[in-house]
Amino acid sequence: MKDHGLKLSEPPGDSAPNRGKIPATFLSLALIGAVLWPIQQNWREKPRDNFPLSYYPMFSAKRKTIESFNYLAGQDERGTRYLVPYKFAGVGGLNSTRRQINRIVKEGRADELAARVAKRLARQEKAPWSQIVTVAVVAGSYAVDDYFHGRKEPVSEKIRASCPVERRAQ
Repeated sequence: MKDHGLKLSEPPGDSAPNRGKIPATFLSLALIGAVLWPIQQNWREKPRDNFPLSYYPMFSAKRKTIESFNYLAGQDERGTRYLVPYKFAGVGGLNSTRRQINRIVKEGRADELAARVAKRLARQEKAPWSQIVTVAVVAGSYAVDDYFHGRKEPVSEKIRASCPVERRAQ
């Protein structure tokens, strides 16, 4: 046989260890450790939540049995009740508007809020919002465990203010 000057090379990985595997292994172990590190907070007497290494106390913290909320409720001519979305109360997201509602109620201005929401509802053309004749600012208390198990009725409610929804005759 004739030699044509071709050299056969060794298959990759046989002659030298792959140097990228070692740093990748250490990086992977460090990341796994960082993710698992906050678990230790669960066994402390006074756990600390420290972003970004959080143990998520919003899921593990003890809740009150009864929680109270301020919200809007509307009623049509037949007496059917509707929970009025927060967007009728203010601008911004749910939590921002919820804080606005709480502040207004705390300041004793629930009647102003009810009147403002009634004006906004009066401009609505789609049902059920176009059918609402009265809007109320309500303080309701709910049994948290019951609520999350499907029993969504309040334990108690107190109407802070109400206002008729006055629409122009067309």
